[in-house]
Amino acid sequence: MNMEIEKNKIVTWIQGIDDEKTIEKILNLKNKNHFSELENQLIQKGLDDVFQGNIRSHKDIKNRLEARFAEQ
Repeated sequence: MNMEIEKNKIVTWIQGIDDEKTIEKILNLKNKNHFSELENQLIQKGLDDVFQGNIRSHKDIKNRLEARFAEQ
């Protein structure tokens, strides 16, 4: 599949759309595929933690929380 040809077909198709609801649906689809700057920063921080080995297993966290709430 030639991506440039397909993108041009999509652009041409979108330029011909006159229906407002269809345009709204396309905009909603576009917006669902983008993260805010804050979301991108948080995702990158999480990835950095993983690459640096700053992780704990689910079992470790579960045990830690159980111990913490058992004290109360």
